[in-house]
Amino acid sequence: MDPLTKSETRIAAGYVDGLTGKEIASRHHLSYNTVVRHTQNIYDKTGIPRSTNALVAWFLAKSFNLDLSEIKRGLGGFLLLCLVGFQMAASDFDNSFLRSSSARRVEARKTSGRRNRRDDDTLTLSGLES
Repeated sequence: MDPLTKSETRIAAGYVDGLTGKEIASRHHLSYNTVVRHTQNIYDKTGIPRSTNALVAWFLAKSFNLDLSEIKRGLGGFLLLCLVGFQMAASDFDNSFLRSSSARRVEARKTSGRRNRRDDDTLTLSGLES
């Protein structure tokens, strides 16, 4: 991998700062086409995908001597663990919610049935007493 020139490094740093290609050109008194050419050279030299996000990630990793493959593995494992945990928690919640709501419905039916029978008994008893 060829090292970046000073101009290419400034362009990459501009992307890291969140600037667009036109803003980088304005800041460094360059034409927009020069910024585009330097950006293409950066992509060619580094072999990263033609994406500003990938360029920023590569530049930061290079600047801080980070091994992105190790970070990706760790982050991927963490995200997978979170997704599995979330899925398990969601299914437990759904199951407990379904059980409790169906139990409430059964209890409500039993209770409403009892009330109706009691009301009927009261009517019958009151009818007999009259």
